[in-house]
Amino acid sequence: MKKLMLLIAVFTVSSCASFHSTDPDSLEFSIPKGSTLSLNKKLSISHRDTHAVIQQGKETTDRDKNDYEINCRLDVKEFGPRTIEPEDFKVTRTEDGQNWISQPSILRFYTEIYLSSDKGTDVIKMVCQEYGSQNDRNFTVAEMQTALGDYFSFTFAAEK
Repeated sequence: MKKLMLLIAVFTVSSCASFHSTDPDSLEFSIPKGSTLSLNKKLSISHRDTHAVIQQGKETTDRDKNDYEINCRLDVKEFGPRTIEPEDFKVTRTEDGQNWISQPSILRFYTEIYLSSDKGTDVIKMVCQEYGSQNDRNFTVAEMQTALGDYFSFTFAAEK
């Protein structure tokens, strides 16, 4: 009986362990701290914004983006107008989550990627998001990369 109880306890504890993957196509993949996010093309920031928006591999605006498809926003500290030149940014941490936009029908799924610059560029983070219903799921890093097109690319750090 003690062995059975021990086996049940081990199974219960192990089933609570979080899953992890090294495959960017997996929902269980998280961008490792120390990875690199490379800006491969110039990005424009208008005079009234502190961010640039990418969707379907193209620059767009807040007004023109489709909230129901993955869109990514590169946030900076200072208002434009200006151009962010190609650069490599270090990933300092990431957060995945969801929050209600209009309960119970519209959820916002998001990934926040906090960044630092060796060149002193005032980039804060990249936020990728899309709206969906409670029957939807968050997107994968591979789906996020598709939305970014060739504007950005990831180099993932080795897990420790």
